Amino acid sequence: MSDVKFQQNHTLGLPKARELAKKWAEGPAQKMGLSCTHTEGADEDTIAFERSGINGTMKVTGTSFDIDIKLGMMMKAFKPMIEAEISKGFGRMIDKASGTDQA
Repeated sequence: MSDVKFQQNHTLGLPKARELAKKWAEGPAQKMGLSCTHTEGADEDTIAFERSGINGTMKVTGTSFDIDIKLGMMMKAFKPMIEAEISKGFGRMIDKASGTDQA
């Protein structure tokens, strides 16, 4: 069972969502020390990620990003912060990609 479940709906379509997911895996995920593996599919991509104390997957479709994360014992204390950062980061990323970024 996941410790953190997050879903962010969007209207970007799969090609743009795939591009954003790749940027996340190459940027913010690496900065957090996550090792990522990206698998492309016809209708859905999967990014598997892990580091000490964290492992999870992100399913990328034309209409949503679905994230499931399993936290190790020491990382469970950071669950609220992790949830907040995911929500804020993906919201900002999607807003910017769709042209609704206010910054």
